[in-house]
Amino acid sequence: MDSLTELIRLITRKRIKKIELFDENSRNKTSNYYKLFDGIHSGSYHSDADAARDIYNCDPSEKKYLILKTRLKQKLLNTLFFLDFEDNNIPEYQNALYECNKQLYCAKVLLINGSKRIAIPTLEKTLRRAQESQLTDIELECAKILRGHFSTSNQFKEFLQYKEIAEQAEQKLHVESLSDKYYQELIAIYAKSKANRTRVKKLAEKYCKILEESSRKYESLKLSMNYLRIKVMSHQVSDDYQSAIEATEQMEAYIRRTLKFHPPTRLEELAIQKMNFYFHLRDFKQGAELAGKADKIFEEGSSNWFTFQEYHFLLSMHTGQYMKAAEVFQKVVDRSNFRMLPEGKKERWKIFQAYIHYIYKTSKIREIRPVIQNAKTHFHLNEFLTEMPVFAKEKRGLNIAILSIQILFLLEKMEMDKINAFVDEIARYCRRYPKKDINFRSECFINLLVNMKNENYRFYQTRKASEKLQEEMKSMMLEYHGGNRALEVLPYELLWDTVLEKLKTHKYG
Repeated sequence: MDSLTELIRLITRKRIKKIELFDENSRNKTSNYYKLFDGIHSGSYHSDADAARDIYNCDPSEKKYLILKTRLKQKLLNTLFFLDFEDNNIPEYQNALYECNKQLYCAKVLLINGSKRIAIPTLEKTLRRAQESQLTDIELECAKILRGHFSTSNQFKEFLQYKEIAEQAEQKLHVESLSDKYYQELIAIYAKSKANRTRVKKLAEKYCKILEESSRKYESLKLSMNYLRIKVMSHQVSDDYQSAIEATEQMEAYIRRTLKFHPPTRLEELAIQKMNFYFHLRDFKQGAELAGKADKIFEEGSSNWFTFQEYHFLLSMHTGQYMKAAEVFQKVVDRSNFRMLPEGKKERWKIFQAYIHYIYKTSKIREIRPVIQNAKTHFHLNEFLTEMPVFAKEKRGLNIAILSIQILFLLEKMEMDKINAFVDEIARYCRRYPKKDINFRSECFINLLVNMKNENYRFYQTRKASEKLQEEMKSMMLEYHGGNRALEVLPYELLWDTVLEKLKTHKYG
């Protein structure tokens, strides 16, 4: 009763008289707040101009519309304190993080207002939940407040208890923060330029050694995950994909032991990562085994499932398993929600279809024919061969893949004027001073095509003029991490051998 009395006294004395919350279920449906909320939520309003015109028939810069926006925003922000995290798709870790932060805030407010009787038990309970959920920063903050309280309340035993908890949490938080900093630094350096691979490799090896002992010493989700991520990255930038797979499997085993702390998609992301590594190793057998387990890992038709199938398709193409690639293609485009994919993803599958079509035309694999005749991609070969993609640096990888296969199709008929035009277009994607980065292999291949044109499509002269460049291209391992950057639907080495074969049958020099 005393606790309730104290809470009631505090609330009635300091409570905001009108709490501005938003509830779409009980709110008057004719209010302007609801109109603005519902218009944005349903997609009826695409801009401030749409909303202002519909609600007030005014310009979006007018004061009454700006006030409405501001007040709705505040209502929504206030409602953040009353979110429901009881959802099977939300990991226990995230639920605990939300609840602990909320309880910690309540305890601080109570302490500010002198209500220690309620605040201290709340902090003790929050600390225990934070320890169970490995929320070290909240554990430390609770322990420090409790340490301060018991130091002044003549309870020395409790003071020593929370002093020790705070010290241990402080040390643990330090190495967790360090692991965060190390991982984020490596990601930032590598993202800036793939030419930084050597630097990233050295730093990753150094950071792994620093974090290895700490990861054994402390039971910490954040520390363990960052250590394993850095370990994977260290092997990846060294092109040691077999070791990268082993480190990924270590991470997978750790996640299975701590499953309640992770979102359901975590294991999906690791499966995608492993398929990517099998692709780089061109290990079709292991990739096929992983693909066979896909129905137990992914929900078929989910975003991650489509991404996984992209790597499965590319692995099949790079290992000469063209029928399997065609089957993967068919399985993907036959999905009812294929049309709902983002345009960029659908465009890649359209390009994949062009490459399979080329394989069918040149390899005469009859079984592929019914697979590639799929209307969902809106692919028509004659149209495809006449549509030169508009030059765009942001679509560099995709456009190079398009122009490469178009040139190969045109070489089948030796349509020289068209080939010259397409070679000139693809040459625009070469830098003046190429670096040995993620784009180096594509630039080597483009320069090989330019050599072909310069040597007037003569086989011997083209082959001789291209030997050094071809060796440089082979010396760089493929590096692809999804999307359009550095996309090789078929290995450039194979494409170039195909080009030389066409020249050989066309003209001797």
